[in-house]
This record gives sequence, C-alpha cells and structure tokens, in this order.
Amino acid sequence: MSLRLKMIREQRIGVLILMGIIFLAEIFIHKDLLFSEDVQAEKLPSRLIEEIRLADLNGSKSNKVKLQPFNPNDYTRKNWEEIGFSVKQAEVILKYKALLGGKFLSKEQIKACFVISEEKYNDLSPFLLLPEKGGQQQLSFPSSDKKYSLQKFDPNAYTLKDWMNIGFSEKQAAVILKYKNILGGKFVSKEQIKKCFVISEEKYLELTPFIQLPDKEIHHEPKTINYISQEKKDINSATFNDITSVIGDAAIAKKTLGFRKGLGGFVSMEQIKDVYDITPEMVTQISEAFILDISKVRKINLRTATEEELQNQIYLRRYKSKIIEAQKTGDDPVKVIPQSDSKYKFILLYLET
Repeated sequence: MSLRLKMIREQRIGVLILMGIIFLAEIFIHKDLLFSEDVQAEKLPSRLIEEIRLADLNGSKSNKVKLQPFNPNDYTRKNWEEIGFSVKQAEVILKYKALLGGKFLSKEQIKACFVISEEKYNDLSPFLLLPEKGGQQQLSFPSSDKKYSLQKFDPNAYTLKDWMNIGFSEKQAAVILKYKNILGGKFVSKEQIKKCFVISEEKYLELTPFIQLPDKEIHHEPKTINYISQEKKDINSATFNDITSVIGDAAIAKKTLGFRKGLGGFVSMEQIKDVYDITPEMVTQISEAFILDISKVRKINLRTATEEELQNQIYLRRYKSKIIEAQKTGDDPVKVIPQSDSKYKFILLYLET
C-alpha cells in the first residue's frame, strides 16, 4: 500500500514537470504573436497610434535634414515638408505668411507661428535669412508666387484693375490711385511712386525697369528762358496751371494757392517758403518766375473786422478773441498783436491804416 502511494506521488510530480515543459514550449512557439506591436497597439486608441507614428516620422525626418541658410519667403509647401514639417503644418505656415501680407519680415514672425514649436524654431533660427525683429508691415510679392508678367507701362494710365493685374491687392491699388490724386492727379517721376507706402522696396525694384517715367522730376531750363522772354505774371493772380508749370508738382501748387487764399494774397516772396512741404528749389523757381504785386492784397480794418474776417486770415485768427475784446473796450486792436510774433512785419502789411 505504501509503495503504491509512493508511486502515485512521483507520478504527480512528473506530471507537473511535464505540464511546465509544455507551457514553456507553447510560450516559445507563440512568442512573436504574444509580443508583436500589433497586439500591443490594440490596447491604444487608433487616433493616438496614428499621432505617435506621425510624430515619430516627423521627428526622425527632421533629424536627418541638413539645414542651409534660406529665405522662408521663397519656400513652397514642399520645401517646408523637406525640413521636417507635415503637409498640414506646411499649409498652415503658408496661410500664416499670406495673412501677414505675403511676406515674413523677421524671425520674430516665424517664431509666432503656432505650428512651429520652440524647439523647431531654435533649430531653424540660425539659418533664417531674416532680421531678428521686423518693422512696419509692408506688402511684398514672393517671386515663387508671381502669376503675371511685366511690360513697360505708364502708371498715370493705370486703373484699379491694372494695378491689381501686376500683383497688388484691391486695397493697395485703391491707395495708389488716391496717392496719385493727392499729387495732383499725375505721377511725374519714379521717385514719387517709390514713396508710396504700400509699394515695398522689393516691389519697386521689380517695377522700376518697366515704369515709363524719369527717375526724378526733371526741371527744364527753358522754363526760365520763357519767363525772361515774356512778361512775368503776378504770383497773387497766378493760376494752378501757372504754378504747376513752373515747379512741376501739382500738389505743392495746390497748397500754394490755398496758403495765398488764407493770407489774402502774398505781401512778400519770403512767404512762399512757408507753404507746407515746399522745397527750397521750388521757392527759388517761383521767385524767379513770378513778380509780386500787393496792390490787390486783402486788407483788414481791425477796428471794424468781424470774427469771420479775422478767422479767415491765417496770421490774425490766433488773436481773434483779443481783437474783438479791444473793439468792445475801445482800445487799439493793433496793440494786442505782440511785436515778438515772427510774422509781425507781414501782419502790419495786411492792416488798413
């Protein structure tokens, strides 16, 4: 009986050992299935798996990229992808550039793009051909996006649509036309076009070979000869065309007439230099081309002048209240005008004696 029990115990131990061997063999045989990435992946949401794979792909791709100095304004979507960005990231960067007016002006703007991480920006920064910080935004036109060809043109004949056809937005084109109107309705030189604030330096350099205008305003010597050979006109009766033909700047001619009206006429050629924005060269041209006749200058009697008359005279409007008060009290209104006024010598010439 004891021998039988002993055999049973040994048999049990043998069976357990055999089962252990079989279990280990099963694990060895099926180890590829049990520990495969696909089996582990089943425990994760599919969207997270895709994001991890994309992140790994982008990370390994960017690590292999050897960066060279580059201008981000010239980069296409493919270029951005080649330096480690996904298709969607590249598209966002290009849309962001478009919102800035079509051009990055500084590294600071690149850094502000939310799809460019700080780590990625630090990698790119040494190779970006841009200043650290940019100034006022101006609209520019990347050569890679240009969809038009330029031919020689007269900017004075261009309509809103014409300006848009050479790369300007509708708002920019409208500003250019308003600027031309401010100049008197006509551009007389490329220099004037260059000064228009919606035309960037880059865009101006692109256009200048095709603009049919002189680089700078031309002042012809024959003008002086013409005035020598015929009787000169009085500056106080000169018309808009008379003045424009002498100085070649319609905007300044208009301001000269406005200033003359506010004075009631010029009493000295020296006053011409007070016209807003006029240049010393223009002052000389007017002084040489015109004579001065003060016989028809509008004069004012301070003892009887109305508030409206005083308001309409540039030099006297600042003393209007004091002059009216002097009229009421019977004091001499002339005495309320201080001799320290830089225009005092002129003011006296506008007063009735």
